[in-house]
Amino acid sequence: MRSVRAVPSACALAVLGVMAGGCGAAGDSGRETATSIEQAEALNCDKAEPKDVLIAQLMRDSWDPEHPYPLTRLTVDSSGNITGPDLPDLLIGDLEVINSVPEARDSVVRAVEKVSGLGDYTIGGIGPDTDACQAVPAWTPNGPTVVATTANELFNIGDEKVWKATQKAFAQECPLIKTNGNHYIIDPPGDGSTNLPPSATVSAWGIRANAFGTCPTGSWPGLWCKLSYATGINWTGRSCQSYYGYMRCLLH
Repeated sequence: MRSVRAVPSACALAVLGVMAGGCGAAGDSGRETATSIEQAEALNCDKAEPKDVLIAQLMRDSWDPEHPYPLTRLTVDSSGNITGPDLPDLLIGDLEVINSVPEARDSVVRAVEKVSGLGDYTIGGIGPDTDACQAVPAWTPNGPTVVATTANELFNIGDEKVWKATQKAFAQECPLIKTNGNHYIIDPPGDGSTNLPPSATVSAWGIRANAFGTCPTGSWPGLWCKLSYATGINWTGRSCQSYYGYMRCLLH
């Protein structure tokens, strides 16, 4: 389960620069990782820009256990858009949005140009969720919102050099992908699901988007939604929104 949670207004204002200071990250595992309280600053929460959640989403979806797709397979076409051979549905949906957001596209293009064609790496597993950034700005079609994120430890079982090169290239463009000094902690955005009980910011009812992140036919703007791999029992953080001709499951 990856959850996006509403944040206190004071914390949100701090992240948006209205108030001095910032919002840290906290973990409850007690392990010696970048998700522990004493290493909160290593999560780079205060460096995130709205486009970064799109890039983190792309990396997270590339590890889908049923359809893994190393980002080293991506290329840049003659129009300057990111593409790749035999893209799985999740990445097609991600790239449709990224290619329409100049800041996100430019970042991913720079990363892809450094690693395209290096070969494959293999993520063998993803650790449990731990609390990460309490409030970071996130892109939506209607302007930035503020979301909380969770962090996960990764377990690479493939080519170590290729993975580190890929992680480095994308981390240089997206602070949510790397913690300081650790190539194996990532901080993805939410999938629109949570196990928290329903509240003012969590719904007990919603719909599940397809593998492209597209809401089912008949969905209306503002309808709660989850992405296809969501596992939480309730809905939070995402709703159906009209974007580039489709009703997509996007951050509020």
